[in-house]
Amino acid sequence: MKEKVLITGYNGALAQRLFDFLKEDFTVVFLSSTKKSVNNKDVFYWNLDEGYIDENALKNCHHIIHLSGYNIINRWSNNNKNKMYSSRIDSANLLFKTCKNSNIKIKTFISASAMGYYGLGIEKDVDENHPAGEDWLASLVVDWESAAKKFEEFGARVINLRISLMMDLNSGFLKVTLLPLKFGVTSVFVPSNLAYSWIHIDDLCSFILFSIKNSHVVGAYNMGTPKKQSQIQVIKEIRKCIFKYAVVVPIPIFIMKIVLGGRSQLIKGGLFLKIDKLLASGFKFKYPTISSFLNKN
Repeated sequence: MKEKVLITGYNGALAQRLFDFLKEDFTVVFLSSTKKSVNNKDVFYWNLDEGYIDENALKNCHHIIHLSGYNIINRWSNNNKNKMYSSRIDSANLLFKTCKNSNIKIKTFISASAMGYYGLGIEKDVDENHPAGEDWLASLVVDWESAAKKFEEFGARVINLRISLMMDLNSGFLKVTLLPLKFGVTSVFVPSNLAYSWIHIDDLCSFILFSIKNSHVVGAYNMGTPKKQSQIQVIKEIRKCIFKYAVVVPIPIFIMKIVLGGRSQLIKGGLFLKIDKLLASGFKFKYPTISSFLNKN
């Protein structure tokens, strides 16, 4: 009989893509806070405000992959910051409380985390031992990982994925970058020589599958690629694969600060995630470079 995996964040791009990687080896179910998505077969309802989880989702569960979270790119109003926090930390705490009350002892708890752990505006090469930052986003991520760590009480392996910029042809950064490129133009933020850490969505999904299957994988992992590149190098490699004659338009970062406020730090670059721990686990990348996946399309 297949082991059961529960994934939160049903409507997110990562959760949807991850299903394709897990479905052959596991029985996969989801939790969704959107009632119209619920079918009570493999998609079940939960409500953070009411502290409710349909326990059929957790029945006979072996592994939980916690991906839910209000998008951090939304405006950083106090109300939205509360949503960002609650959708990550309060939801993890609700999962823990429900498992504890129902005596559900899972084997593995894998949680999305973020490179924001190290702080906004940091311009360094960092490994998993680097201390956490001191801004509000770093504090959110620290609490996020601490909520996941509670599952160690059950003897579960806890894995926190400190995810960098996720490359996906159908969503996020890459989707909005490719469209103007096809019309002969793209943009780069000045200064453009700062490091840009990223990982392809399929490699992220592959590592999650790898983590479930390999018991030596535990703790925090930086989710990036081996090669250190600057923002301009990333953009030029994308351009080479799509339309090498496209014009690169520099946009001063102060303009993005005016438009996005503090969120501009998320796209500014400067932080490079060292992945020695990831490589030492034995995991192999399918897409270690931009061209390795764009040239397929």
